[in-house]
Amino acid sequence: MKILIANPGSTSYKCKLFDMTDETILFQAAVERIGDQESPVSWQFGRSDKKKKTLTIPDYITAVNQISNILQQKYSMNEIAAVGFKTVHAKDVTGCVELTKDVLDGMKAYTPLVPVHNTVYLTAIEAFENVLPNTPRIGLFETHFHQHMPAEAAMYGVPYDWIEKHGVRKYGFHGASHRYIAERAKSVYDADKIISCHLGGSASVCAIRDGKSIDTSMGMSAQCGLINAKRVGDLDSFALLYIMEKEKLSVEQMRDCLISRAGLLGLSGLSGDLRDIQEAMDQNPKAELAFKTFAYGVKRYIGEYLAVLNSADVIVFTGGAGQHSSRLRREILKNMNHLGIVLDQDKNQSNPEEGLISADISKIKIAVIPTNEELIVAREVARRLA
Repeated sequence: MKILIANPGSTSYKCKLFDMTDETILFQAAVERIGDQESPVSWQFGRSDKKKKTLTIPDYITAVNQISNILQQKYSMNEIAAVGFKTVHAKDVTGCVELTKDVLDGMKAYTPLVPVHNTVYLTAIEAFENVLPNTPRIGLFETHFHQHMPAEAAMYGVPYDWIEKHGVRKYGFHGASHRYIAERAKSVYDADKIISCHLGGSASVCAIRDGKSIDTSMGMSAQCGLINAKRVGDLDSFALLYIMEKEKLSVEQMRDCLISRAGLLGLSGLSGDLRDIQEAMDQNPKAELAFKTFAYGVKRYIGEYLAVLNSADVIVFTGGAGQHSSRLRREILKNMNHLGIVLDQDKNQSNPEEGLISADISKIKIAVIPTNEELIVAREVARRLA
C-alpha cells in the first residue's frame, strides 16, 4: 500500500510517499517560497541523490501539480491509496478521519482559533481534490493524541456553559510529534514517564505517561503555551483587553498581532527564527531577551510536568531547535541538578542526531530524538484503510 503524506506550510509544500509494507520512503519532495518569482524545488526517489531546480510556483495548485508531475516519472498516481494530512483543529472532530464536507466545515468553524494552519490545510486539501479526485483524503488531527488528558488538566476557569456551548477547553497540538517521541522513547529507553519538548518555530511541551498525553502546553488554540516564532504564547487575558482598549484595536487587528507580530519576533524586533536570534544575541540585548524568555518558558513547563508525572524517566528534545541547538538545551537545563537533571556538556555540544546527552550521574535521562510526524500519520491512515 502506497500512501502520500502532504505537509503544507504557509509558503511551502512538502510530501513523502510511503510504501507501508515496510514503511520505506519511496519519494519525497519540497517546494519553498510559494508565491515568489523563484521557488526552490527539491525531490528524491528512495535513496538516490537529491535533485534541485528553481521554478515559478504562484500558488498551491501549481506546487501540487509540479510535484505530482515529478512523482509520475516513476510512480503512477493511481498507485496512491490515500493522501494523508497532519490536520490541526476542527469543531467537534478529532482522530483519523476522512476529510468529508462536514469535517472541512468543522475546520472552517475553528479557523479563528488556528487561522494560519487551517487556511493552509484547507487550500492544500482543495488542491488534491483536483489532482486526485477519486483518492481518499484523510486527516490525522493533532488534537487526537491529547484526548485522554484528565479533565482537571484540560479545563479553564470559565463559566461552564462556555465549555458546553462553545467547547472552551485545552485541546493540545503537535500530537503526531509527541506520539512519535512517546513510542520511540519507550522503544529505546523503556521510558514510561516522558517530557517531550518539541521546539522550533512552533513549540510545545507534553507530559506523557504510559504512552498517553496527560498535559501539554498548548490549549484551545495553538497560540498559547510557549512563545512561538511569531505567536504570543501565554498571556494574561486582561492585558489583552487592556491593550485592545488603549490602542482601539478590533478583534481582527488583535488576532493579526498575536499571530504575526508577537512571540520571538515581537520580543527581539529582529526575527522569529531562533537561529537568527542566537546569531545576534551576543550583540543584541533584545535578541538575548527573546532567547532567554523562550528557554525559561520551556524550563517552567518541564518543572510543572515533573510535578505532574512525579519525576520523569527521560526528557526528550525534538523539533528543529530542540534537536539542533546545543546552546538552547544548555540554557533550558542549567541549574536543575537538584531535580536529578544533569547535562553532559560534551555530549550536548556534539549535537547527536539521536542519543543521550545526560551525564552518567543524572537521575533523569536527557535525549535528543528526531521526530517523524509523517510516519505517524501514514500509519494511522493505513490503519483506517485496512
